[in-house]
Amino acid sequence: MSNQYTVRKYGENEINEIISLYGKGMSHTKISKILKRKKDNIKKILIENNVWDENKYSKYNEKKFTENEIKEIEYLYMNEKLSLKKISNKFNVSITPIKKILKKKKLLRKGYSNGVKINLTENQKNKIEKLYLNEYWNTDEIAILFNCSSIVINKYLLSKGLRRNKSEGVSVGLVKRFNNINYNEYLEKLPEYEKYKREVIKATLKNPIHLLPNYNKRGVSGIDGAYHLDHKYSICEGFKNNIDIDIIANMNNLEFIPWRINLIKKTKCSISKEELINN
Repeated sequence: MSNQYTVRKYGENEINEIISLYGKGMSHTKISKILKRKKDNIKKILIENNVWDENKYSKYNEKKFTENEIKEIEYLYMNEKLSLKKISNKFNVSITPIKKILKKKKLLRKGYSNGVKINLTENQKNKIEKLYLNEYWNTDEIAILFNCSSIVINKYLLSKGLRRNKSEGVSVGLVKRFNNINYNEYLEKLPEYEKYKREVIKATLKNPIHLLPNYNKRGVSGIDGAYHLDHKYSICEGFKNNIDIDIIANMNNLEFIPWRINLIKKTKCSISKEELINN
């Protein structure tokens, strides 16, 4: 197998590119990966051109984020659900400073296994397969039940060749929500459902949801003590029963509930149709 790094000479344009990337805050390690050049050679070029800073990546020279940048990091992580890697790439830094900011703000999502190796029993494996294949639970929901990281569940399903790809996951999950209709029926209903769902969410966000109890605890899955905004009578059931959008989006049908409960609840309803209409 040939080495991915070449030994050809460095041209003037490439040297200028190395210097430019380094000046923009990119590490020589990252430059070497992008240009497929040896890390030590990149460092040598930077030293020869008097731009190498020995203390550039020490803790005393970490990038200082502005308040607006910190808010953007929080938004990308909490609302856009971007990974630490994608956010760090956006700000051209390593994952470490991004992680520090989120940890300081108590927003950093944590796994459930806490580094402890999980050995699944045969009963647990059978249960995982049943939930995933027959009851259409996703890996996050199964992980909550088993009090472990979804990585553990993913690895097991992959080892058995059972893991659905993204397209299959979306299809299977939504078909299940529509009471086991066949796939062709599902495809016919999907555009109507997605339009209904978008309109409900749009109407929901027009409400003063900040007045609801536990609004201040709003957060994403995986954060201890975080709450999700929930429709007591679900959007999916509202669509199937032709409930007016304004009724589903009404404040009386909204509440903040713990994220674990919301994941398990999925498209189930915590109130009846009669309670929704008469509330």
